[in-house]
Amino acid sequence: MEFVDVKKKTDKNIVDPDIREEAHRYSVRTRMAFLPDKILGELWYFRLLTLFYYYAFTYIHGFEIVGMEKVDPEQGCLFISRHSTHNADVQATLVSTYHKTGRVVRALIHRQVMFLFPSLRLMGCVPGKRDTAVSLLNSGFWVAVIPGGVEEAMVGHENAYKVCWPENRKGFVHVATQANAPIIPTFMANQEEMRWNPILFLWNLLGLGRLYSSILKLKIPILTPFIRTVGGLVWFFMTWIQIPIPVQLTLYVGDPVQYDMSKDTIDDVVQRCRCSLQNLISQHQPHGKSYRNALKQRIESLRNFWKGYIFDTIEKMQ
Repeated sequence: MEFVDVKKKTDKNIVDPDIREEAHRYSVRTRMAFLPDKILGELWYFRLLTLFYYYAFTYIHGFEIVGMEKVDPEQGCLFISRHSTHNADVQATLVSTYHKTGRVVRALIHRQVMFLFPSLRLMGCVPGKRDTAVSLLNSGFWVAVIPGGVEEAMVGHENAYKVCWPENRKGFVHVATQANAPIIPTFMANQEEMRWNPILFLWNLLGLGRLYSSILKLKIPILTPFIRTVGGLVWFFMTWIQIPIPVQLTLYVGDPVQYDMSKDTIDDVVQRCRCSLQNLISQHQPHGKSYRNALKQRIESLRNFWKGYIFDTIEKMQ
């Protein structure tokens, strides 16, 4: 289905009348996110990304998901995670999750990125606006957001497995509580080791990530927003320079974060989410960033695969 055809047929393909009514609050481009999972998964763009990402994730990284049974498939939910320093895992995880679960996760993407890459809408991505996210959750879709954003991605490799959310990142909790949706932390083990970027390696070695974070904390009028924008754009385009490392990748789904807005404040829930995500990371990445451990896990995974394959073949021959 071509891009222009998708626009013309969007309303027709949204069969559920309640979802169609909710989608009509938005532009045609945004309404595409309200398409059924199967429709999005069959689009040419999704199929193209499947070739580039899903098979690479499956055969090179042995991608698997652990804990998805904690998610109600009939209910909208908000997944939260940390941001990698290389940015190579986002689209690949979205595509691979669809092929593993049959559900397309609607990702809330930075507005500048959506402006530069409008094709992301063909995989259900939308600009990170609260009203859109609430509508998607109320319509029963799975939605994902990385609260730390680019600022978290640029804090340096030594902080690669630490949750580093800016103090003002509370919108995701407003969204989830307004939609009364569960907040579910997720973490992909070895996500930092899956790529090596020489530019970002030097950035970290020279301590420029720490300097960048320190400047942002000063909150200097005009200068700070300018540096944040320019720095984010430079980082984004530098992430395209990367070398794949065949490490094991496992997406862990944590327990839903409990909240009761009759008793909790937004800050309480934000802190609970932060702790829940950090605990999930510490549990499944206890050694921090380690190429050796990540490669060792992949070798062990391959060994187990071939053992099982050989035993199955022998049993069939008997």
